[in-house]
Amino acid sequence: MIAYVDSSVLLDRAIALANGAAPPLMTAQGHASLVTSALTQVEVWRVLRRLGRIDQLSERAETALTDVSLLDVGATTLSMAAHLPVRYLKSLDAIHVASALITRCDVVLTRDRQMARACEELGLQVA
Repeated sequence: MIAYVDSSVLLDRAIALANGAAPPLMTAQGHASLVTSALTQVEVWRVLRRLGRIDQLSERAETALTDVSLLDVGATTLSMAAHLPVRYLKSLDAIHVASALITRCDVVLTRDRQMARACEELGLQVA
C-alpha cells in the first residue's frame, strides 16, 4: 500500500516527536509505504521557523521525514497541478494533489479539509 502524506500530517508528526508521543504513521488498513512531495520539506521547515522552534525541532523534523520518500516537483507535476479541475484549491495543495495522483497512491493522509475534498472529488481515498 502506498500512502501519500501531506505536510500537515508530517508537521504534526515532528511536533509530536518533540513531545515524545509520535506513533508511527498508519492508515486504517495498516502500515504503508509513505511518499510526499519534496515541497513538504520546505513547508515543514518554514512553519517551524515561523513558530520560532527550529532549535528545538530541527532534529525531530528530520526524523519525521526519514521514512518518507520524497518526490521531485518537476514540470509534469506542475503542469498537472495547474490543470486540476478543482475550483477551490490553493497552489501548494494542488502540487500535493498532483503528486498524489502521479504516485497512484492508495490513500492520502491530510489534515487539510480543502485538500481532502479535492482528493475525494478526483477519486482519491482520504484518511
